[in-house]
Amino acid sequence: MKDFLEHDDESHHHDKDKKCRNCICEMLEDIREAQEEVRNRTEDKCCSLNDMEQRPIHDTIPFLLQTPYGHPYFTWGKVGTEHCFVTVFFSVVKVDCEENCAVLRLLKPNASLIDPDTDSVEPALICNVDFVTKTNECVLVDLSCFSALKCLSPKFIKNKQ
Repeated sequence: MKDFLEHDDESHHHDKDKKCRNCICEMLEDIREAQEEVRNRTEDKCCSLNDMEQRPIHDTIPFLLQTPYGHPYFTWGKVGTEHCFVTVFFSVVKVDCEENCAVLRLLKPNASLIDPDTDSVEPALICNVDFVTKTNECVLVDLSCFSALKCLSPKFIKNKQ
């Protein structure tokens, strides 16, 4: 703390800003590694039915991203089809902390996030979502555009039936 107060020059602020920009990327990398660890562990024990039945295996950790303005980041999936949807829920596929970007998988919510009266994405509707399902769609994002990441329970993901 003393160093921070004494070194209040411009170069110190740039170092601090750089660390803040990388924290979202580092968190996504931690999530990706945890997902990979579960996938590797399940592949090693795929022949043991006892291990598979004893505990649920969650190989995807869902999360939301927040912009510096406090809004959830959203994007669209299945554009141009009758199954088009808006989502604020993602899982991480790839991370590049040097470039501060990531490839995220879209997770489809079971309830619409669009207010029918305004035809706008309504953050309050996030609370109406009971679960999400995995999709094959991804988006590339610049991680410097986000200020917060909120992890959700892996149980929030429901497998397609």
